[in-house]
Amino acid sequence: MAKKLYVFGIGGTGSRVIKAVTMLLASGYSLKNDFDTVVPIIIDPDTGNGDLNRTKDVLKLYQEIRNQVYQPDDFFKQEIKTVNQLSNDTGQVNSEHFQFSLNHVDQSSFSDYIGYNSLSDDYQNSRDDKNFTKLFYSKKNLESNLNVGFKGNPNMGSIVLNQFTDSEDFRKFGQTFNDGDVIFIINSIFGGTGAAGFPLLLKNLRGNPNLPNHAKIRDAEIGNITYLPYFALNKKGQINSDSFEDKAKIAIDYYNRTIINDNQLQCIYFIGNKGNTKHFKYAVGGKEQENNAHFLEMAGALALFDFCENTGNFSSSTSVKEFGIENDSELIKFGDLNNYNQEQIVEPLTKYKLFAEYLKIGLSKSLGNTRWTKSNIKLVDKNKQSPIDKSYFESKEYKNQLKLFNEYFIEWLDEMEDNKPVFSPFNKLNWGNALHLVKNRPPNGNQSFKALDTENCKLITNSKFNSIEGKTHSPIIKLFGDSTEKVLRKKQVI
Repeated sequence: MAKKLYVFGIGGTGSRVIKAVTMLLASGYSLKNDFDTVVPIIIDPDTGNGDLNRTKDVLKLYQEIRNQVYQPDDFFKQEIKTVNQLSNDTGQVNSEHFQFSLNHVDQSSFSDYIGYNSLSDDYQNSRDDKNFTKLFYSKKNLESNLNVGFKGNPNMGSIVLNQFTDSEDFRKFGQTFNDGDVIFIINSIFGGTGAAGFPLLLKNLRGNPNLPNHAKIRDAEIGNITYLPYFALNKKGQINSDSFEDKAKIAIDYYNRTIINDNQLQCIYFIGNKGNTKHFKYAVGGKEQENNAHFLEMAGALALFDFCENTGNFSSSTSVKEFGIENDSELIKFGDLNNYNQEQIVEPLTKYKLFAEYLKIGLSKSLGNTRWTKSNIKLVDKNKQSPIDKSYFESKEYKNQLKLFNEYFIEWLDEMEDNKPVFSPFNKLNWGNALHLVKNRPPNGNQSFKALDTENCKLITNSKFNSIEGKTHSPIIKLFGDSTEKVLRKKQVI
């Protein structure tokens, strides 16, 4: 039975983990246990957040590319949809539909949002009291603008985020939920949005009788990954990373008492990194908050995959899991992961890395010169001419979709290599050493892109790679899905 996985990404960390999930799905990983559709849902009041907008753009590009591949069976195999697409039965791609909207947060201060100025100063004769409110919120809290989030203050976040459970977006989520569907929630525990949003969301999933399909959602399997501190900031301000650990300890105690002990989840994953962390550039939010991708965010994607694989087999008590690597190293390569995680990601990431790097640095040498890039070869039947010629690479679909997505993919890997702990499984490539892309795995024989060119030329006459009306990316996605695997296996790289 086909099933859906609803992924709620709360705050900046939620967006970055969803981006990691999307990259792994693009590279060919697909969910186990008959999950055919992933439904990302981002909850973040900071609509200008750089991390959020990069993730929405990556998701949009994924959909645009996949929509132009006929029956994808490797790269971009897994279907990704928005709640709006499910609710309206439409294929229209709109990046804004990946995010649940929050009302009255743009250019609004927290005091305006809660109606603080309309409260009375007369605590003896009025039922509304400003002084009582001041016990819970500092002057900085009250003056804080909501359009950049909650600046590490879950006491503010819990008030503002409470509205999304009454929204039209949340109602559509309930309407589209079916038997067998499951939910996975991503949040950090040391900030404002994630720390406040997770308990609030879970409470409504388990106990909001006004939510459509409430009984199905109440009894559904729900998993969560909670991020402990895994980075620091390069200066102190409204957000102080020195307080991250104390906030995390307080929140874990609350989670333990109200969520874990009450078995509100099937499984909760904890992940963090103490000590070996990089200091991110300080930003309270907005477009300046564009943190480099981090290995722990990809590890969070693996937690999501683990949850899907184990649905139907969890016990009645909440399972608690942590993530670890096999070798304690500040420079993580594939061999430092446990065997199972290696099996999950080595092949898809290596294949897509080779694909993306070939189009970036190898294509110029072969375009118009090799058999697989020509569509005007004399004495060759029309149906055996390559549909992936110069006109394809000059098309707006290639430049604005696939090329752009691949730039995001390479950027994502580069950012993890520039972070701490370093995730650096790949060598720097050029045309001549391209097949020696995985560290500690030298290929047999020639290392250049030539082997991939040769394999493409052998495969291109297969009808599987024919041009199909309205499926612009189908030939190249299917061709490289096959050729990268054949070459990498032949060279014993994967």
